[in-house]
Amino acid sequence: MSYCKEKGKQLESYVCQRFKELGLDAEAERDGASGASNRDKRDIKTKCGINGRTLGMECKNHAVPHIKDWWIQTKKLQTLNYEPVLVYKLFGEPLGESKVVIYLDTFLELLIKEQGELTVYRESDPKLKYKMANLKRAVQDVFKELD
Repeated sequence: MSYCKEKGKQLESYVCQRFKELGLDAEAERDGASGASNRDKRDIKTKCGINGRTLGMECKNHAVPHIKDWWIQTKKLQTLNYEPVLVYKLFGEPLGESKVVIYLDTFLELLIKEQGELTVYRESDPKLKYKMANLKRAVQDVFKELD
């Protein structure tokens, strides 16, 4: 197997591992046949979604960024009714510094949902607000331990 394919598999495995560690999808897995014709072309099989659409993830682990070309490839997943998500890492960077490219509107919708949820909690009863703040700190502590 070529070095390039091995690097790609490494990033794909890492992404699946993170989905599992964070409890997002215990069944997330690499699609060993990604890129094959007449098949689901996602690099990662997951049931997770954003804004009502299952994620269509393309993973790239390269020395030189070709984001425009990678995004063109990732965007094709829309024709299969997936929400396109590009995950990339550059040579020399740790896997934990991988980046994600999504549509701006997708990002903004996620922020609106997050802000909406926070607004509901802020405006509700003070005891719930206190409990939510403690929960947020606990989650942040867990993420620190996982990194």
